[in-house]
Amino acid sequence: MRRRLMLAALVLGLVLLAGRFLATPRKSSPAPAREIVFTREAAPAPYSAAEGPAAELQSLLDSVSQAALAGDWQKAARTVQDLQRRWETLQPLSGGGLQMEEEIASHLQALQQAVWARNQQAVLQAGGELTKLLGRLKA
Repeated sequence: MRRRLMLAALVLGLVLLAGRFLATPRKSSPAPAREIVFTREAAPAPYSAAEGPAAELQSLLDSVSQAALAGDWQKAARTVQDLQRRWETLQPLSGGGLQMEEEIASHLQALQQAVWARNQQAVLQAGGELTKLLGRLKA
């Protein structure tokens, strides 16, 4: 009787051990031909302003350009004023330095003058320059 119990315990142990090895997934070896290659872009992508306070500036700037293209100069003028007010509230947080702040302020002034002159090309040009500056400010 004792032998039978010992034999049953041994068989049960072997079955449990075999079941454990069969149930666990096997680790496969990594494919030898696959390697991770890191690349660095030469120039950063255009600023997309997905988050943060600069997102509102970029959105307002886009609205000015769209209003100018549509010929809605009153809306463009209001949006430029909103853009300037928002920039004045964000200036202490910008961290871009005095030179950057002066460049943005001068381009904002050029944008306002272009809107007053109803010059679509100048509005788009000033908007493009401001977009570049905002991208550098965030980077």
